[in-house]
Amino acid sequence: MGMIEEAESMLQNDGEFLIRDSRSSLGDYVLSCHWGGQALHFKIIRVVLRPRKGYSRTLFQFEQEQFDNVPALVRFYVGNRKIISDISGAVVSRPVNRSVPLRCLKERFSDTGREYLCANQKELSNSNPSAPKPLILLPTGSPETPPGDQDRTQPPPLSPAFRTGSDPVLRASASASHLLEGLGLSGSEGRLHSKAPPKPLRAPSMLMSDYCELVPKVPQGPRSHVEQETEEEPGFERPLLETASSFQLQHFNSLLLTPNNKPLDPSTLQHLKDIFATHDCHTTALHVLKMDCQALRIIGVSKEQQRAMGVSSGLELITLPQGHQFRKDLLERHQLIALGIAVDILGCTGSVAERAATLHKVIQLAVELWRPVGDLFALSAVMKALQLPQITRLEQTWRHLRQSHTASAIVYEKELKPLLGNLNQAEGREVAVPHILPLLSLMEGEQLWDDNEETCDVLLRTLEAARFVATNTGAYRIRAEARLQGRSTPELLEVFQTEFSLRLFWGSKGAQAEQGERYKKFERILTVLSQKLE
Repeated sequence: MGMIEEAESMLQNDGEFLIRDSRSSLGDYVLSCHWGGQALHFKIIRVVLRPRKGYSRTLFQFEQEQFDNVPALVRFYVGNRKIISDISGAVVSRPVNRSVPLRCLKERFSDTGREYLCANQKELSNSNPSAPKPLILLPTGSPETPPGDQDRTQPPPLSPAFRTGSDPVLRASASASHLLEGLGLSGSEGRLHSKAPPKPLRAPSMLMSDYCELVPKVPQGPRSHVEQETEEEPGFERPLLETASSFQLQHFNSLLLTPNNKPLDPSTLQHLKDIFATHDCHTTALHVLKMDCQALRIIGVSKEQQRAMGVSSGLELITLPQGHQFRKDLLERHQLIALGIAVDILGCTGSVAERAATLHKVIQLAVELWRPVGDLFALSAVMKALQLPQITRLEQTWRHLRQSHTASAIVYEKELKPLLGNLNQAEGREVAVPHILPLLSLMEGEQLWDDNEETCDVLLRTLEAARFVATNTGAYRIRAEARLQGRSTPELLEVFQTEFSLRLFWGSKGAQAEQGERYKKFERILTVLSQKLE
């Protein structure tokens, strides 16, 4: 009867176990146990650490925790009822004692050296978790080197190595004289047999069926602060990678659009003008703020959304790899706000005075977004619209603005335009929605700035601002909630909903088209409208 069969015959009930010698790797140990109605065998993995020349340390493990000796390993798994491996789920609880090691039963004390080894391993093989004596009497390795050849054949110390139970020999054994010193033999105790022990098999995969699979982790050295911060804690749930847009046109029910509306429907545009005429700029700015906070996931974020994102706010999600689709959605929303402002101005087909009045109201909206409301995301979109070539070329309109609405013209030239430059350099004031457009463009590989000597400085300020935003998401949420205490008008809210803009500009069918194609066609439409006006 072989060692494995002998061990299996002694294990009858779940949780029973014993420690035996490995038949395939001399000096290694195997834990045999009974679990789930069958016998399982786990080779105890020996990890040899060599942090410096002339010094080594041996650790023992199954998959995760490492110990200085096998008794400590056994006490841990028995006392804590910890599973041996994730795959098997086996738990050991009751050791099975025997009089002599199974190895000795097979070899029958073939020589005095083996007899001494078996006698010294008797207590160690009893698998008693409380046994304080160390198990390792002989180092694992290749056959011992004759004393005379020790200096000539001993390899240099290796770097810290990771060895699994099925690996071949990791390092050369100590010399015979060193073994004798370590064992402390007296004259009456005999001497070790001069014959080298059998060489371990170099093809351990042939015996893998004898052992259950373990998935050990590489022993960790001192970890840096970054490694400690990135370690997954127990109960951590990986965030979901969003692959589809958060703008769900098929589920969008509009109060202002028909189910199969056409692009830029004239009746809808006239209705929008009436809605804007009945609300002042401050009220409109607050409605824009509310929709931006919802789109940026600053307010109204459920626990399920937070678990899916892996963070509590969209302002932090935009800085992370899994926020790729979210950043694309925000860039599109920013573009749609700008296009909406352009349509509002270019849609005034009446007199120059009418267009100048509309331009004046847009500038007042920008001022409200900046100062009392603090929505820099929408502010940058409004300023982008005012600087579109289709808008800036309307010389008669701008001239009439300076004549009829001088204060607005001065605010635009002296305050808003310089402010936009500061915002692009990540310089802003205390707001509810920060200026995240540079970060979105940077993270998505778009051009942030013109070629100049301050490129690196602008990049650094952008990244510093992004870090500040990500670490102060709670402050932005509190400010936004404080400014959104009043009641909202459903129709005015819908005007600033992204799905509404998609359907208004391209119709119920065209809104599903590819983004680049949609924007090219719409830019041509704006150019034609601008040329017709002036």
